[in-house]
Amino acid sequence: MIWMMVFLPLLGAAINGLVLRKAPKAVSHAIAVAVMLASFACAVTAFVQMMGAGGEARIIHGMPWISAGGFSAPFNLILDRLSGLMILIVTGIGSLIHIYAGGYMHEEERTSRFFSYLNLFVFMMLLLVLGDNMLVMFVGWEGVGLCSYLLIGYWFQDDANAAAGMKAFIVNRIGDIGFLLGIFLTFKHFGTVSFSELREMVGSGTLDAIKLGAVGWITLCMFIGACGKSAQLPLYVWLPDAMAGPTPVSALIHAATMVTAGIYMMARVNFLFYLAPSTMTVVAVVGGLTAFFAATIAMVQNDIKKVLAYSTVSQLGYMVMACGVGAFDAGVFHLLTHACFKALLFLGAGSVIVAMHHKQDMREMGGLSKYMPITHMVFLTGVLAIIGFPGLSGFFSKDEILWKVFTGGGPALWALGAVTAGLTSFYMVRLLCMTFYGPNRSDHHTRDHLHETSPMMWAPLVVLALLSAGIGYLGVPEVLGGQNVFHHFLEPVMMVPNQVAANWGSLTAHHSHSLEMGLMAASVGVMLVASAIAVKLYANGPAPVLGKWATNMRGTYDTLSNKYYVDEFYDAWIVQPLRDMSEFLWGIFDVKIIDGIVNGVGQVCALAAGLASFRMTGSVHRHSMVLVMGLVVLLVVLVV
Repeated sequence: MIWMMVFLPLLGAAINGLVLRKAPKAVSHAIAVAVMLASFACAVTAFVQMMGAGGEARIIHGMPWISAGGFSAPFNLILDRLSGLMILIVTGIGSLIHIYAGGYMHEEERTSRFFSYLNLFVFMMLLLVLGDNMLVMFVGWEGVGLCSYLLIGYWFQDDANAAAGMKAFIVNRIGDIGFLLGIFLTFKHFGTVSFSELREMVGSGTLDAIKLGAVGWITLCMFIGACGKSAQLPLYVWLPDAMAGPTPVSALIHAATMVTAGIYMMARVNFLFYLAPSTMTVVAVVGGLTAFFAATIAMVQNDIKKVLAYSTVSQLGYMVMACGVGAFDAGVFHLLTHACFKALLFLGAGSVIVAMHHKQDMREMGGLSKYMPITHMVFLTGVLAIIGFPGLSGFFSKDEILWKVFTGGGPALWALGAVTAGLTSFYMVRLLCMTFYGPNRSDHHTRDHLHETSPMMWAPLVVLALLSAGIGYLGVPEVLGGQNVFHHFLEPVMMVPNQVAANWGSLTAHHSHSLEMGLMAASVGVMLVASAIAVKLYANGPAPVLGKWATNMRGTYDTLSNKYYVDEFYDAWIVQPLRDMSEFLWGIFDVKIIDGIVNGVGQVCALAAGLASFRMTGSVHRHSMVLVMGLVVLLVVLVV
């Protein structure tokens, strides 16, 4: 069942990409959706069977793969509670996005290439989350990077799209260098790259000082890889530009699956991170700073997809921050809820973009609630979920992270997270108001053709809206009368090694319920105040006072709207110097030295051949003269 689930999307990619490349749109869409639904059915069946058998981890043996000396890495998969959750997310939400994509791409002449890439991405993502060792995971890790490049640059005729795809590919490769170093160091010090074997070694409590010392470097290298895939400082710059691709790509890759790969990887090797408190501190700080940094940029963006892109970076920062304080289960819970409501928001934005004739500037929208009532209601649900409105999924996962950050990271880190939550409420309510409320600011042609999208597009949104509203009840905290089913579900996977359990006692210690309720009330209060400010300023279109603020605070506004000039800094101090150095090396070493040596050898050989041939041009008279002269010389030598 597991192998069928993994390889069905690959089969769909092969059929659409190699066999039926010129098939009609309906055929390529039907094939892609069919293999995804079948894969989802296999995932549900395998998950139910696993839980029915007690939820114990199972190793699915594949085949011998790499074996050299003392190193071996079989192509095995692991199905446990963590990977089981991930395959449900990848195949379930992936199926909804595939269905939606058929309506979004209806204007394309052919879509076989698009759906082939989309199916291939799902195959690679499944390999990533199911791999039982770091090398199988790395195959999927690199595969989703390749598919991301192909999908972001799908409309490669546009230079901006092609450049965005290359940027995503290169920035991810920088992070992948760190992940590779982590794999190498793991094998050097532990003699294996298998997650199961590493877990047993750490659980036995027999690690010596050398291995414990190496864990810090191993986890730090792995975190660099996570920064690339999960768009953390300083490697976040690829994700906002990736919005150049089709909106279903943004929903699948940059909301629900690929960008969570770094979070999943850290949760998979949580037992190693627990052994490296210094790395955990770095992880928590980077996550908190990324969450705040991206949220401030999102406050002033006017492109609807750019706002959601920086929101994704910020929410990923939340998950990383949770992992940094040892609350891996809280990070994975937010991964689950975020996959639902952020996929909903991206697909809802795609419906708006289609209705607006592919315009993405929110300043040209407004009043769409009366034209697109279904999209408006589901989008409203997504916004309420992401800002943490009580009763919806984001409320439970966000507040669990803030509580664990307070107990495991301290008041300062909690304050950073709470302020970020307020900023999230502000820019998401701002997006909602500028898009759906107030007067319509589009041109007459666009306004006359505004209408709700087809059922193929809004039906998946309704399903995602229901998930965004209800899935958070898997993690109702005890302070609200719940049992936090999700926390208990992941307990067998989240292992605190005995050697360091005392260092993480704050996460399991019993704290005052009144303190937890007080912090929860504070975060809800921040959310309500920030939302009220956004409604006041944007409910009827941008308020005039905003123009005054933008004028009086021109420096701050320009800094935020230009994303702190990070791209310009990278271009001036990293990209351009590397390009100049490359041109210098090409002009001097490649052309003059390398090519010069090669061409010189050829010229010397040609000269030697010319001298040796003595102008052997094929002339009979010249050959006869040479023959006679040779005979004369020979006779002279013999006589003398």
